[in-house]
Formats: sequence, C-alpha cells, structure tokens
Amino acid sequence: MPGQPMGEDYVIQSWAPEDTPRETEEKVRAIVKDVLDGDHERFGEIIRIYENRVFSIAWNLTGCRDDAMDIFQECFMRIFRALSSWKGKARFSTWLHRIATNTAIDFVRREARHQHKRVVTSGNEDMDREIELLAEGVNPLTPLEELKRRELRARIFEAVSQLEGKQRECFILRYFADLPVSEVAATIGCGEGTTKRHLFRAREKMKALLYDLL
Repeated sequence: MPGQPMGEDYVIQSWAPEDTPRETEEKVRAIVKDVLDGDHERFGEIIRIYENRVFSIAWNLTGCRDDAMDIFQECFMRIFRALSSWKGKARFSTWLHRIATNTAIDFVRREARHQHKRVVTSGNEDMDREIELLAEGVNPLTPLEELKRRELRARIFEAVSQLEGKQRECFILRYFADLPVSEVAATIGCGEGTTKRHLFRAREKMKALLYDLL
C-alpha cells in the first residue's frame, strides 16, 4: 500500500492534527483528489491524520498490540482500495469510521470462531515466549492467568459477534471507538434516538451474555 510503511516496527504517532475538524476535512478532500489523480504517496498523509483514531478502536477492542496492528493495517488497506467510492457526500471521518468498524467486526467474527481453539491449545510457542520474557526481566502471566485472559477475550468476542448488525456497529463505535452518540448516529446513518435504542439493546444483550462474568 502506498504511503508510510506499516511493518512490525511501525510506531503510532502521539500527536493529533491541530486543524479544526472543518479544516481537516477540507485538507483530506484535497489529498484524496491528488491520490485518485495518481499521487499515491499522499495517502501517507491520510494515515498520519487518522492513525490515532483507527489504532485506538483496534487497541480498545483487542488489548493486544499485534492484533491491533493487524486491524490497523487492514483498515487502511481497505480505505485505499475503496477511496474512489467515497463521493464526498458524507464527511471523510464518518466514512472512515464505517470502514474501521466493519474491519473490527470482521476481526471479531474470525476471533470468535478461533479463540476457543487457541484457549485449549497452548503449545511450545507460548512456553518459548514466556522464557524470552523472563530473560528480559518481564514477569509473564502464569499459565492459569493466561488461560483466564484468553477465555475472557474469547467470551467478549463471542458476545459482540452475537449482537445484531446495527447494535454491534453502535456498540463498537460508542465503547471501543469512544465516539459521541451524535457521531455514532452519523456513521451508521440513523437518528440519535434510534442509535440510543440500539445502544441500550446492545448493552442489555451484552449483560445477559456475560452475566456470569459481571
């Protein structure tokens, strides 16, 4: 993908644009036009503007840097490939949130299918990693703590995957992306009242699915 490389050593910048949302939107529109006209290197500017926002969604959802980076990279690859489909009617940030949410949902679906298998199967790889951490002076989780962490993660992913479409989107945007209700509503294309109802039903279902943990 053109722009800033996103390998294992990629570092999320700790700054946010100083422009107002309107100025940022105008700047992004100009960048998108240049990218679509063939200046693909300018896509790196879009990554730098929105990287904190996308990574925070991925990190809050997974709590794991490697998984968060997977979502982060996949999200921006999807954005680049779909850039020509953005017609400029919605704000770019709203369009981006929709793609980021769909990327997160796809990740949750995959993880919900595979997590239980990972919980049961530890293998030598985990043991090797624990030895490496001890050698570095890091105190890793005990096998029991690690098992409980994986089970909790699996349960949460499974619960989120069982939410209905709009409820799931609202839940991820509100509680993992930390967006205000107004922005969640704009992203999913619903009124604020409808969005609040989706959120209420999503919370109630999550409580029911995770009752024993709560």
